[in-house]
Amino acid sequence: MNKELLQEARQYVYDFLTEHLPAEYVFHDYDHAEEVAEISALLTKRAGFPEEDALLLQLAAWFHDVGYAEGTQGHEERSASIARRFMEEKGMVEENIQFVEQLIRSTRHDNVPEAIPEKILHDANYSFLGRKRFERRGQLLRLEEERLSGERYTLLEWNRKLLDMQMSTKFHTIWAQEEFSRRRNKNIAEHKENLVKARKTTIRKQTGKDFGRGVDTIYRVTLRNHINLSSIADGKANMIISINTLVLSILITAASAGISLSQLTIGDNLKFVIPVFILMLTSLTAITFAVFSAMPKVSGQEFTEEDVRQHRVSLLYFGNFLKIPKDEFVSYLRGLKEDQAILYDDLSRDLYNLGLVLQKKYRLLTYAYRVFVGGLALSFIAFLATFLFL
Repeated sequence: MNKELLQEARQYVYDFLTEHLPAEYVFHDYDHAEEVAEISALLTKRAGFPEEDALLLQLAAWFHDVGYAEGTQGHEERSASIARRFMEEKGMVEENIQFVEQLIRSTRHDNVPEAIPEKILHDANYSFLGRKRFERRGQLLRLEEERLSGERYTLLEWNRKLLDMQMSTKFHTIWAQEEFSRRRNKNIAEHKENLVKARKTTIRKQTGKDFGRGVDTIYRVTLRNHINLSSIADGKANMIISINTLVLSILITAASAGISLSQLTIGDNLKFVIPVFILMLTSLTAITFAVFSAMPKVSGQEFTEEDVRQHRVSLLYFGNFLKIPKDEFVSYLRGLKEDQAILYDDLSRDLYNLGLVLQKKYRLLTYAYRVFVGGLALSFIAFLATFLFL
């Protein structure tokens, strides 16, 4: 009868989890329930439990995680309710039902088991820590937590989390210690080696050693192109300034030498006032735009200490880092050397800021050239109209 009841419980749990358990639960699934039930049977046998007590403990093992079908939070209470429903259908006495419920509730993560059955169920639940399949089960647990939380662990973060679980979880019964402690200690030693490897891998990624030279080349070439474009813009601005300054000087000299207000007549010099005025205004406007384009400006954004800590602002630009003390700047650069990913993010911000500066330079240069060409054309038309019609 006992074997038949356990077989029915196995089938009930299998059918229930197949129908209701979400696909994200790849650790707390039927395989886990089967494993805990098998280990519970092994430990109760080692402990010499009476047959009825061993049966109840195995029932608790089969049902202890079925509440995950409706989520992680409060799954123990749901598991106890589902187990009660099954046992009531089988006509079990209330005392045994309450005993199984108490065993299931004792599997709460923050609960310290006191009675021997509770300790056995606890040890069976965490027996994977002391088995050869530990690495495989650990990966399934990682996948489950990442899928449920929507966050991804780095290799280093997960190895630390798993090592903390190994070090903080202990077996409460002598039978579990005899069966799993040796392998658990071996798993811990191997996992510490994996943690060292994961730390080295993380450091390599943070220091950019795994990025290759291609990434450095991209930033180097892009920064050089930005600087070259800035130099080209300054050269074009200087050319506009030189040409229009020369034109403006000639016009002013000619006006002061041959065009005076007392000598202006309708038929003589007055007819050239409009074309000359247009050309002078054109030169002055073009010079203004070119000067604003080439004018050096120490700009920097407003930021707080929290912005610096959260790396929301780049201090590689002198307009920003001159706003903080020298010691803080040195400390900031030290942090960049230790985390290459943040360094590349700061370089990206600098590239973007240089792009904004270039956009402003070339926009002003565009205005200067358009005014220069348009003013020359308008002045020529004015001179031509003066000769033809006046």
